[in-house]
Amino acid sequence: MRVAITKVHENVFSGEALSVTVQTGAGEITVMPNHEAFVSNVLPGVVTIRTKEGTQNFEVPGGVLEVSNNQVTILL
Repeated sequence: MRVAITKVHENVFSGEALSVTVQTGAGEITVMPNHEAFVSNVLPGVVTIRTKEGTQNFEVPGGVLEVSNNQVTILL
């Protein structure tokens, strides 16, 4: 699935991922390929992205998560 973490005028991460784990207002969720469409707030903390190459962690101040059409977008 395609994943993008973006700020205004800055692309923090863009690439393919096996899973994305994030803290939301509904609790911690892990998004996998072909996940159902979903929109939620993102709480401050760590977003974990698992790729074929390994795991990357990104400290985030909070934002908005959108999952749709095998695409995960986190706007900070």
